[in-house]
This record gives sequence, structure tokens and C-alpha cells, in this order.
Amino acid sequence: MCGRYEFTLEEPTLRALWEQAQQRFPEVRMEAGEIVPASFAPALRREGNGILPQPMQWGFPSGASGLVINARAETAAAKAMFRDALRHGRCAIPASAFYEWSHDRAHNKYSLRQPGHKVLYLAGLYRAYRDGCRFVILTRPANQSVADLHDRMPVLLPPERVEDWVRDDTQTEELLTCEAPLLDRRSEGYEQQSLF
Repeated sequence: MCGRYEFTLEEPTLRALWEQAQQRFPEVRMEAGEIVPASFAPALRREGNGILPQPMQWGFPSGASGLVINARAETAAAKAMFRDALRHGRCAIPASAFYEWSHDRAHNKYSLRQPGHKVLYLAGLYRAYRDGCRFVILTRPANQSVADLHDRMPVLLPPERVEDWVRDDTQTEELLTCEAPLLDRRSEGYEQQSLF
């Protein structure tokens, strides 16, 4: 967790972010729809006095093991891979939903969304590499709306707190530990495909 999320261009807010990021970085081919590790997608990061969308690739490179796509919120500050990014590279990943699969024989795929919100903001960390910026998604222990599917879930930022997360160092710990909202889920009627 979180191994896939949705970024739909049918949602006007997401389309606007996608278009703005594409205009600013026309050389980067971003994905829309189901976002998988190694995809390029918009992330909101601090730039000057504002917050702007930028195409970033999902996953920090990690030697022979491939990509690290998530970081545990509880231990990120202590891990060399994430420590500096937590201090200086916080970003928000806009999404319309994230996906989890059941662990029963059916392996049903579920999309999880926040009631009353068409856009989710996942707390992320980014680092600059020679080939561009890359991000990971911060996770936390799952609440009751996710726990039977997975023991982890993304750290979800309230829309009104995205700027606090990205720009305000004094808010980081509070936002990593605030109560996770309950989510709606919908079966996608799809069997899990292996990521590897």
C-alpha cells in the first residue's frame, strides 16, 4: 500500500492541475487514469512563495530492489532515504481515489474515496535526481474503512491543509498523526494483476 491510485481527467480540478503541469514541463509525458509505480504524474510542490504542480515520477530508486514507492509516516524522519525530503521536500499528490485488493480468493479490486470530496490529496515526499524529481507516498496504519483490505493506507491531507503540509515545517508532525477520514469503497470488479 499504496500501490496504485487514480488520477481522472474528468474531474475539473485534476484536469486543471494536469494541464498546468504539462504546460510548464511539455517535455515530460504524464499519465492519467490508473497511476502505477514509475509513472509520471502531477505533484504539488513549493515553488517560491506558491505551490505549483510539477510532473514527477513515482518511486525513489533503490539499487537492486527497484523502486521504493511508499514511506512509513512513523519512521520517515529516522530513515536516511526520507529524512531530508521530510524536512525540505514535502509534496501533495492529487488523486481521485486509491486502490486496494481483497485478500480472499476473488482478489477483488476496490477504489477508495473520501465522501464529499472529488479530489484526495496524498501526503508525499520528493527528491531531485539527475533525470527529474521523484516522489513517494507516505502511509499510516489503516483505519476501519481500509483495515480488512490492508494494514496501511495513505496519509490523506484535508484540502484546506495542503498548503500547511507543503510549506509549513511546524505543521508536519500534526498532519502525519491526525485522524484519518473514513472512506467509501467501490468494487471495481477486477482481479488483481501482479505488479512484478
